[in-house]
Amino acid sequence: MITPLHNSGVLSARFALQRSQGELDNVFKRLSTGKRINSGKDDPAGLIAAERLAMELKALEAESRALSRQDANANITDGHMSQLSSMMSELNGLVVASANTAGMSDAEIQANQMQIDSLASSIQRFTGDAVKSLDGVDLPDGGNAEVAALLNGASAAVASLVSGGSNSLASGNFEAAQAAIKGAISDMATARGTVGAYQKNTIGPRLNANQVAFENLAESKSRILDADFAVETSNLSRLKILTTSGMKVLKIAQQQSERVLGLLS
Repeated sequence: MITPLHNSGVLSARFALQRSQGELDNVFKRLSTGKRINSGKDDPAGLIAAERLAMELKALEAESRALSRQDANANITDGHMSQLSSMMSELNGLVVASANTAGMSDAEIQANQMQIDSLASSIQRFTGDAVKSLDGVDLPDGGNAEVAALLNGASAAVASLVSGGSNSLASGNFEAAQAAIKGAISDMATARGTVGAYQKNTIGPRLNANQVAFENLAESKSRILDADFAVETSNLSRLKILTTSGMKVLKIAQQQSERVLGLLS
């Protein structure tokens, strides 16, 4: 039985055209989505690798957010301690001025004592805020407790300068008062240095390392998933030519088959 429409030439042309059209559809999909892998069948191994990289990227993002929050909280704590140091320096100035009894009247000393009482009250309040802000900072090796102890110790030392305290201006213990303030300022500096060292030597390097790792992983994921537009554009041109020529070849083959049928009729 003669079947001109299904001869090998026509079938080959048809199959070639179907392949070209299928590949052309895939190229259009890659160009429209910008992705080389749009489904698991495109590259199963590549998809698995890309999913693993995506998981690692999410973990890095989460860790970086946590570190950034800690850094922000540490900045808040440092801000409180900076203000405390400033107030303690002001306290010291008032004590030094009051110690010069030859140049100070009783009324001026009383006014200085009022300022000292107000500053001491503010120091206690700011100390509580500073200690509370440590909850958002994860200092290593029990560092939170150590910094809190330094802050509370500094506040307690300053409390001895208030009216009726052992180092008030009325007591005349100016040297002891100055020593208490200097010790409090020193403790405050140590506390600030501890928090600052943690920011500089732990949080900062970890954030930088995460950023480098994130960039490298993102690039690796992009190489696996993203389409190469130069390659796909080239493929598009090639497949358009193949599709057009395939359609012409198939048309010619069908015309030839029709002529054979005409001769047989």
